[in-house]
Order: sequence, then structure tokens, then C-alpha cells
Amino acid sequence: MRLSDLVRELGASASLEGDGNVEVTGVRHDSRAIEPGDLFAARRGASAPTYAVVAKYAQDAKNRGARAVLAARGALDAKAIGLPLIEVPDAAEGLARAAAAVYGHPSFGLEVIGVTGTNGKTTTTHLIRTAVDAALGRPLCGIIGTVAHAYGDWRVTAEHTTPEADDLQRLMATMKQAGATHIAMEVSSIAIAAKRTSAVRFTVAAFTNLTQDHLDFHKTMEAYAEEKAKLFLEYGPGTSVVCVDHEFGRELFARIAGPKVSVSASVASDADVRPTKLALSARGIDGEVRTPNGIFPLRSPLIGAHNVENLVVAIGCVHALALETDRAIAGLASDRGAPGRLERVDGDDVVVLVDYAHTPDALARVLDALRAVTRDRIVCVFGCGGDRDAQKRGPMGEAVARRADVAIVTSDNPRTEEPAAIAKPIVDAMRAIREPIVELDRAKAIARAIREARPNDVVLIAGKGHEDYQIVGTEKRHFDDREHAREALIRRREGR
Repeated sequence: MRLSDLVRELGASASLEGDGNVEVTGVRHDSRAIEPGDLFAARRGASAPTYAVVAKYAQDAKNRGARAVLAARGALDAKAIGLPLIEVPDAAEGLARAAAAVYGHPSFGLEVIGVTGTNGKTTTTHLIRTAVDAALGRPLCGIIGTVAHAYGDWRVTAEHTTPEADDLQRLMATMKQAGATHIAMEVSSIAIAAKRTSAVRFTVAAFTNLTQDHLDFHKTMEAYAEEKAKLFLEYGPGTSVVCVDHEFGRELFARIAGPKVSVSASVASDADVRPTKLALSARGIDGEVRTPNGIFPLRSPLIGAHNVENLVVAIGCVHALALETDRAIAGLASDRGAPGRLERVDGDDVVVLVDYAHTPDALARVLDALRAVTRDRIVCVFGCGGDRDAQKRGPMGEAVARRADVAIVTSDNPRTEEPAAIAKPIVDAMRAIREPIVELDRAKAIARAIREARPNDVVLIAGKGHEDYQIVGTEKRHFDDREHAREALIRRREGR
């Protein structure tokens, strides 16, 4: 794309210094990833706190083959860099819009379903993919989110829940070119604040729930909530699908002026999509769901009431997309959910589950779900990440102490904090209810939980889910809860 054409697309607030006939073939925010022909978007941030550092990265991008640079007005000197310079009022917004333009506005040729909320985004997007594929009769829905970004047999590891703006546009363009017609995408509040999604056209925007998380970034629950609300109130999705089982969901639904669908996991609700019959067991979910298109059988191998919420949000999205509801719901009967979301690890006389729950509400929800389907003990292994929202540590401990029979506090991703310092507020909050076991070596904690479990106990290993690493200091080490659980089960089987 010629720079003169790109600047026109960016609007009157953008300006170009240099040759407008220069063509760029891609957009990158990371100078290390520059390919010859790219436009480099130079932004200030944690790795570039000053404009001097930004200029250094711009020079590095030039050396790697960048043909032009985009930056906030006044941030860089085009003559010093020696490349054409596009100046915009906001570098983050400029990156998103430039990437969308250069990659051909892929979201305009796709049905993009964006799912936001504190909990349930990953499972819900996986359910949406299954439902869309079932309704269409073949795999046409890609997925972008926490576990991975994938379409068909193509798959790349996810660095963020919602990728950086240029990565996001490339992913959508790649999937569209490969034949995708739909994309189910997790939209985090941080991504909205960082404007990663600001150039995406959403056919459907969906909301699951709102509970405490990311207050290290947003500072207050009010700010956190309003950032999520932007997806519905400022982005202008074709249809909004909102779970109204929680106060903020009801408030949000009332504020939305455009087409909208209410969903609920309660049989007592009058939402547009809701169960009319519901039975929960260790085998999964069995019941019926009412939709604007009729009442259909609802069966799923997923466990717990929180997964009913995920299912009705997914069904609401199917309705919003005007797809065949009966085929979509029938397809959900075989979906076992996302990796690391109440994922069962093969056991013998105990049930071992790995889950990503890492907030007070997520822990409460998953433990309540397990309590509803077992009469035996629940053993919970959990911790909290370092260098993140410290306010949730005590509430996480309290949530587990009130619901698990045995609690083992361990290390999650300590990052640069001392594991013992992370564990202290968790343990302090628990002691008023029950005395936890503290084993800060996560491998030993998992082994102990499985070794000491009684027959028919349920062992929940929470916090990391699908992750196959542990971050200690600044080092990312291989660590997979599922692998350690399987090893511990083998030792239990052998009596070791």
C-alpha cells in the first residue's frame, strides 16, 4: 500500500513527511520482527519509556528493512531516522488503523464474534467455534484467545489473550485467506484500553460476567467495568449478547441502544436465551434451552453451573448470527471445552482436574460447581501470580477456604516477587476459616495433593490451566500442571 493512500485512510489528523509513493507490505510494532517492506509503528511503553529509546528502535527497524515509520506527532525526527514518517495524534490508535488498512481490513470480510468478561471467555469462544462449525456443516470458524490462535489445522501460540493490533489484523487476514468465514475472539479489558481492537468490526459482541481482576492495571472496578463496556457502547457491534445474571450485566444491557440479546443460566429468568430444564452432574449438563427460535435439548459434557452460563452465551451468539440454532446446539453436545478449563487428567480412584481459575470469583465458581456434583472431599492446589493485582490474594484464599476441604497454597507464576510474600496474604485470609497446607514448590504441592487424596476425592489444581510454563524471576521455565499430575498419579498407582 502506498503511504499517500494509507495517510488518506488514517484521516485528516494524520500527516506524512517524506515520499508518499513508497509502498509498505506489512505493519509491525516490534522492531525485532520487522521484515523488509514493513511500516514500523514506534510507540512509547514499558520497553521504550522515552522518545530517545523510541528513536533507537526506529533506527533498528530501518536497519532490518522498514520502509517507513508511524509515530505520535512530535515523537520523532524524520530526517534523523532517514525514512518517511507518518505522524498521528495517538500511536496506539494509529497502529491499529494502519494495520487494518495495510492488511485489507480483514474483519470486514469476516463475521467476528468478540467475547469479553472476567471469566468464561476462553471456554465460550471454544463453544462458539463448535456451534458455528456445526451450524455451517464444516469448520469455518477460527479462534483467537488465551490458549492459542487457530483455524483448522493451523495454530500459533498465544502471547496475549488479545494480540497486539498488528498481530491481530495479520491473524484475521491469514485465517480469512485460508477460508475462514467466522472468528470467535477473546477481547480483554487491557486490549480495549490499549486500542488493540479499535479497528476491528464486530458482528457480535458478547459479555459473560464481571468480577475482580486486573486492578493493578485499571485501579478500580468502575474503570475496569467501563473499559469492557466500550466494546458494546463505542464499537457499534451488529448485535450485543449479554448475560444478565449479574448486576453489571443487567446495567450494561439497559445501556445498549442497538440490537441485543439477553441470556441467562437461570431457569427462573425471562431472558431471550435461558434453560427451561436443568440437571447438573459429574457427567455434565442435561436439560432444555429456550431461544427466540424455539426450545431445544441442551446436553454437554462440561461440568458445573458456570458452564451453563458459557453455553447460553454461545447459543445467544448463534442466534445473533442468524445460524441454524438446532444444529449448533446439537454440536455443543460433544464439545469438551477449552484446554485447561476443568480439564480431566486420567486418574484411578481419584478425580484430578486442571483449571485456569485465578481470580476469587473463578475459584468460587469452579469449587461450587464441583461441590454440586460430589459428596466426597475437594482438595484444592492453588496460588497467585506475582507482579500482578495483589488485592485479590486474600479474597482468593477466602474463596478456597470456604469451599475446599483441603487447601494447599503453592506458587503460581511468582515472577520477580518472593513466593512466600505472595502466599502470606492468602494464608492470613484463610486461617480464620481453616488452616491451609503451604508448599511453595508447585510440583511437590501437586504430588502431595494426589498422594494424600482419599478414594473418590476430587483434586483441583487451579491457576495455570493450559499454561505449560512457570515464570520465576524473569525466566520462563517449562511446567505443565497436567504432566505433573499424571506423574503423581503413576506414583500413587505404584504405591510410591
